[in-house]
Amino acid sequence: MSRIVLIHGFATGIGFSIFRPAYGADAGFSAFKSDIESGEAKAFRWDIKGKASFFQSLNPFYTWDIYRRERVIAEDPKTYQTLAEFLAHEQPETVICHSMGCFLFLEYLKHQSLPSSVNNVVFNQADLPSSGVAFPSTIEERIRSHRLTVTNTYCVWDVTLWCAVLIGGTLRAGLVGLRNPFVRNAFFPLVRPINLHTAGIRSPRFRAIIERLKTAE
Repeated sequence: MSRIVLIHGFATGIGFSIFRPAYGADAGFSAFKSDIESGEAKAFRWDIKGKASFFQSLNPFYTWDIYRRERVIAEDPKTYQTLAEFLAHEQPETVICHSMGCFLFLEYLKHQSLPSSVNNVVFNQADLPSSGVAFPSTIEERIRSHRLTVTNTYCVWDVTLWCAVLIGGTLRAGLVGLRNPFVRNAFFPLVRPINLHTAGIRSPRFRAIIERLKTAE
């Protein structure tokens, strides 16, 4: 069993030529590498596996196709069932979701029961609408009774999520916060270069937030 379960975003299983290999066991959550090695954390993998050529890696339509295909996986009831079995086995205290993984987890909550062991859920750079997001009544009751906290960390200068805004037409929770009375929003500045969208889950500062949540229980 693992104390922390990590739910990754899109394209983690794709190697982009010379630009970026496919992510390994940490699924891009490199800030939690030591936790994974010790067995304290484990990633739930739901990604498409593949290797993009140099020219595919430069082609935005190739990336969009991966996004579209993985969005279908994130909406598949079979994925929710697999995640339910994974969580039931791991019995984590904390679930951390990144990007499209936040959408997958929210849809999972609508179809499956969240194990009672989970008392913290953290969304990072969530690919979710900033408003109109609702939780099932069972989740709201757990939050009201202080048996569960949901934290959304966001940063407005995430270029990847601004691309998602252009595609979907709505502001994303990972940019401006999640307008839901049951969610704690926390601004987390993305400062690590190259891919700002994953800067949080690569940051020791973000890892420290998780420890503070544990201490606050």
